Amino acid sequence: MKITRFLTAILFASSATMSAQDDKPLKPYVALGFALAQGHAHDMTQKTWGGFGAYAAEVGIQFDLPQTDVQLRPNLGMTRILGDKPNETHPKIYDLVGIYLGVDIVYSPFESLPLTITTGPSFHTWNVDEVDSSGIPNQGDKGMKLGWRVGTTYVINKKFSVTMDFTLTEWRKDKSSTVFVPGFNPSRPAYFTLKGAYRF
Repeated sequence: MKITRFLTAILFASSATMSAQDDKPLKPYVALGFALAQGHAHDMTQKTWGGFGAYAAEVGIQFDLPQTDVQLRPNLGMTRILGDKPNETHPKIYDLVGIYLGVDIVYSPFESLPLTITTGPSFHTWNVDEVDSSGIPNQGDKGMKLGWRVGTTYVINKKFSVTMDFTLTEWRKDKSSTVFVPGFNPSRPAYFTLKGAYRF
């Protein structure tokens, strides 16, 4: 089932790419920046509650969607959310690592302003990376999860832009309880990212 979902995601991104017109060239880009967890990263690491993000990285392409006023942006990226510093109660560090594949719809609502609005689905795999310790297996619910993000991009010039995104991913298993129980009541990892992008 996981393989089927992953192949579906790749097919979705590939078909979107092939729909570009020949006279509307593709615009590949690479983006780097920072992430900030929102809500409960605690469900995965059991050490972090709304923790900071170490970094976010993304590559993709952007092109005009034929016969519309919007563009598509297939993308592949990674986000790392830091665990809390070790202490007597929690002597080890656990970081949350997510890899995703998605497609954004890009729309420019203002002709006079270099701002775009972006939104679109993504497929995420989440893992817990144990840092500076050994002998204990990784924790957390793993597998592919559906995500969605919304954001805005400020276009500085033809080469550089800055994007602020908010991403929410599907995670909750036990909806009957609002109380966090380690390993039993995970919530949805959600995070903000601030990235600078360079277009080739």
